[in-house]
Amino acid sequence: MKISDRCPDIERVDQMCVSSSEEMLLFVDIETTGLKKEYCRIYLIGCAYLDTDGWHIRQWLTERSSDERAVLEAFAGFASGFGTVVTFNGEGFDLPVIDFKNRYYGIDPDIRSMGSLDIYKEIKPLKKLFGLKSLRQKAVEELLGLKREDKLDGGRLIPYYYDYEMTGSPEMERLLLLHNFEDVLGMMKIMPVLNYMGIVRGDFEFLGWHFTCKEKLRTEFILNKGVPAPLKNGKISVREKILSVDFDIEDGKVLLPLKGPENYYYLPLEDRVIHKDLAAFVDKKYRQKATKENCFLKVETEKLSAVDRSEFKTFAMNAISSY
Repeated sequence: MKISDRCPDIERVDQMCVSSSEEMLLFVDIETTGLKKEYCRIYLIGCAYLDTDGWHIRQWLTERSSDERAVLEAFAGFASGFGTVVTFNGEGFDLPVIDFKNRYYGIDPDIRSMGSLDIYKEIKPLKKLFGLKSLRQKAVEELLGLKREDKLDGGRLIPYYYDYEMTGSPEMERLLLLHNFEDVLGMMKIMPVLNYMGIVRGDFEFLGWHFTCKEKLRTEFILNKGVPAPLKNGKISVREKILSVDFDIEDGKVLLPLKGPENYYYLPLEDRVIHKDLAAFVDKKYRQKATKENCFLKVETEKLSAVDRSEFKTFAMNAISSY
């Protein structure tokens, strides 16, 4: 087993969504010889932690198959002093594999007993909201303008590891450590991506509204936390701390979305919706179940000033949740 300890080029980590202090965070990424925990081997574990002299990235690399247990024991002993493990899709892969291997070898403590922040799991709603093609870690890094020296992925590294195991090649060792190092470092650098989740959670306050040249009503909100890069998808856009949500205008009326079409009925003759609790008083031939296409509160543009400021946030959240 070989141990590498390096100081990454990073001063601090954005801790949004994490209750633990920086000193209690442990960023973890593993490399394996396959995807099935019952058959693969863990050949490399990398983690980042804050020490008195700054952030460090420590890596445990197996030199032969018999080193797996030693690597797991060394990591388990080291990790026991931290409060929250931070991963990227770790709850779907890294942590179950480590847990399975620890139980197989009878190693304590259980890493699953620690607090967990899975960045991938947290930001999954962003893929649909902003129409992102991928939420792979490298794709998120590219979204934030981050660059890597490493050009490989975990699958392509497997033959490199077997080559290293047989030959001890310094170049193979360098490539293995580099990929894992940049995976761990990348996790630390993309932590600000969690700030986008303020859009989904409603961590913003109403600023105002105006009409655009495209005959839409644009509402603007200020986020509690600024985002690291601008994003846009249809009627939703965000830049720095400003969130914009556009609403269509038809026949002089602004279409403000209501939440849950299943809770409303549409009245075609009146071109409006009513809550299902009131629909019982309307003849069935004059009502139909509302759909996403017609479930709106329609407000005449000249009467917008009568809409309460807090309601604009509600309508914005309805629009966001519809993606």
